[in-house]
Amino acid sequence: MEGVERYGWLDKRDSKLILENTKQIARRLLLRGRPIETVAEDTELPLDTVIEIANQMQELPAGV
Repeated sequence: MEGVERYGWLDKRDSKLILENTKQIARRLLLRGRPIETVAEDTELPLDTVIEIANQMQELPAGV
């Protein structure tokens, strides 16, 4: 992803869409009980980002 952004192969809209899709995949993996470190490795998202996603998920009311 960094190379794509560095060389300008996608516009910012496409980059944001890819990032949001990757974050959604991370959410699904976390919901399935995958460890945070594994999710970060599998999605190639920074560990801090996956931790932030996990924390946001814990703040949601039950059933959401």
